[in-house]
Amino acid sequence: MRNYFTVTISDVHGSRHYSFKHFFRKFAWVILGVFALIWTVGAFSLWWLANQANELEARNQATIEHYNVTLSKTRADYESLLTEKSVLEDDLEQKNAQLEFLDQSLQGLETLVGIDSEEPENLPYDERVKRVQLNTLGKNIMLSITPNGHPVAEYKGITSKYGYRKHPLTQKKHMHGGIDYRSRTGDEVIATADGIVQYSSYSEESGFGNLVTILHANGFKTRYGHLSQRSVKVGQMVQKGQKIGETGTTGRSSGPHLHYEIWFLHHRLNPLPFDKWKLETYDELFDKVKGVPWASLTRSVDTTVKKVEKQLSRKVALSAVK
Repeated sequence: MRNYFTVTISDVHGSRHYSFKHFFRKFAWVILGVFALIWTVGAFSLWWLANQANELEARNQATIEHYNVTLSKTRADYESLLTEKSVLEDDLEQKNAQLEFLDQSLQGLETLVGIDSEEPENLPYDERVKRVQLNTLGKNIMLSITPNGHPVAEYKGITSKYGYRKHPLTQKKHMHGGIDYRSRTGDEVIATADGIVQYSSYSEESGFGNLVTILHANGFKTRYGHLSQRSVKVGQMVQKGQKIGETGTTGRSSGPHLHYEIWFLHHRLNPLPFDKWKLETYDELFDKVKGVPWASLTRSVDTTVKKVEKQLSRKVALSAVK
């Protein structure tokens, strides 16, 4: 019986005895050991897997939170970009409208000052503006030194034009060498261009009574007759639009008015085209008034403008260096 071992199993019905050899006992211990090892390895594996699952879940949670934060930031950035895009589009629309307005304004100015509209329009805006400025400068210089516009501050109309007519006093036909402007005594008389006073006195011989004569550039001269009062003296420099006297009826006159004449060198000219001459109708005068070397006069003005342009360019260059 040494090589046997006995296993007793008891229940309500009694006890039962089973005898086994020691080999089976060792085998049973081995089996139990294997099962114990499997259980231990299984338990450890379950613990390790659970731990890995917890870490993975924590990592996933952190990733989700990071993703949510990134998504929120991205959404905020996207909304900010949309807002900025909308602002830029509005700004661009305004700039385009301003450029269109500028282009239309430049076209209007170019047409006004007589720049050829068929020239290329792809010039930079600053070049186009400069071209308009220089062109306008030249024409304004010409308009400032050459008689133009009304010689009265308050225009009331014309009572007698240039040409042959019956003299209101003698009733004889004679050459009327100027224009008579309707006025009341004391209305302001103004110079029609820059110049220097050549004559300012009472002229009995001419019949114009109080008479003022102004010499202008390029051989032009203007005369203002029948004045009730003279406001300038001989040798005085006057500017376009400056008061030189007041209307009246001195000399051989049938009533208050201003007699106005324009001369070029020793020839009288019809003042009416000059009366209507302005920037908008600049080129029309050259076709209407003959006997004046307009091409030569405009070249002289263009030379002055070019000198001004060179001086301005030199100043701009010096400013850039500083």
